[in-house]
Amino acid sequence: MVSVTADDSTVARAQEIMNRNNPVDLENRATTWRESGWTGYMPDAAPLTKAQIGAERETFRTTGANEEARFDIVEEEVRVGKRDVERGGVRVRSYVTERPVEEQVNLREEHVRVERHPVNRPASEADLTAFHEGVIEVTEHAEEAVVSKTARVIEEVVISKDATERTENIRETVRRTDVEVENLGTTGTRYSAFETYEPTFRTHYNSNFMNSGYTYEQYLPAYRYGYSLATDNRYRDYDWARLEPEARRYWEERNPNTWDQFKSAIRQSWLDITGQR
Repeated sequence: MVSVTADDSTVARAQEIMNRNNPVDLENRATTWRESGWTGYMPDAAPLTKAQIGAERETFRTTGANEEARFDIVEEEVRVGKRDVERGGVRVRSYVTERPVEEQVNLREEHVRVERHPVNRPASEADLTAFHEGVIEVTEHAEEAVVSKTARVIEEVVISKDATERTENIRETVRRTDVEVENLGTTGTRYSAFETYEPTFRTHYNSNFMNSGYTYEQYLPAYRYGYSLATDNRYRDYDWARLEPEARRYWEERNPNTWDQFKSAIRQSWLDITGQR
């Protein structure tokens, strides 16, 4: 238990400090006890055992001043690689065909012709000289067609591959677990939940980024980031010119080289929540 003695000018400050350190709300705690059967202070009640004290602390573990709750921030990463795939090709097959060819050629033939003519004249000296046995051979000759074939190369089919390179833009959506921290102190400005402003953010997206190639879901983290900046007490007195360098640094740590693309959505979200112009 903590007791504070303060004058009127520092009461609010003391309350803010205590609220910031997760104090136990006795009224809420008493309500919980009554629901479990507690009826009030009992002077004759036996002290709690060590096990009962441990169970009591475990029941209210997340509300103790020295306890802490942890949320894992999970973020997806996109890794773009390459793989070789078949996209088709050609198959070349050679085969032999036949076609009839017709040509004309002139051929010469010899024919022996024997003619006998009856003659009645006196034999001359030359005739008498040839008057003996003999043999005369006359050979006939003829031309015949001779076919020969020669092969000639009339065409070449060359198969080769050309390689080209192209740059392709890969667009993907990665998910990330974000945590919204809402201050529940009794002092300071109370903001509505993010969902209350989402219709306004969607209207802003439709008017400015509909044709950007990115969906509203891809711009949603930017609007959430602007909301978290606007509701963070550390930046309560900041204007945009003062806030932008720090906001950009935190954004780029988680989303490298994307500030210029999403800056407008972040700023608009911050303006809508803070009401600044």
